Amino acid sequence: GGWVGVLRARGARTDEEWALELLRRDVVVHRGHVYDFEDEAHLVVSLIVEPRAFAEGLARIEALAAGG
Repeated sequence: GGWVGVLRARGARTDEEWALELLRRDVVVHRGHVYDFEDEAHLVVSLIVEPRAFAEGLARIEALAAGG
C-alpha cells in the first residue's frame, strides 16, 4: 500500500514504453496496467518520496512528455 498519483500519459507511447524510457532517465514509475487501467497509457507515481526527488522526477517526466 501507499499513497500514489496517477498520470495519464498521452501520445504514441504505451505505458510500458513510457516506463522503460523514464527508467533510462532514473525515474521509476508503475505502468497503469498494473492498476487495471486499460483505456490509455497511465503512469502511477509514489507520493511517499522526498519532495526534492519527487520534483526532479516530475521534471523528467515533463521533459519527456514535451519531446525531450
